[in-house]
Amino acid sequence: ARAVGTALRRNPVPILVPCHRVLAAGGRIGGFSAPGGLDSKRRLLALEGWEAEAPVRPVGAAR
Repeated sequence: ARAVGTALRRNPVPILVPCHRVLAAGGRIGGFSAPGGLDSKRRLLALEGWEAEAPVRPVGAAR
């Protein structure tokens, strides 16, 4: 998790590599180091149709 966070924080091209789409364990929104922090992340996800109430299951997770 720390390696992923470090890579995302150092992302020089967030428009091309959309790090705002990365969620924390269990589908939580997690962190966001870009200007505006989590508010910006929520707005970007909402623009893409993400619903905060929708349950998220990680790929390969047990049912």
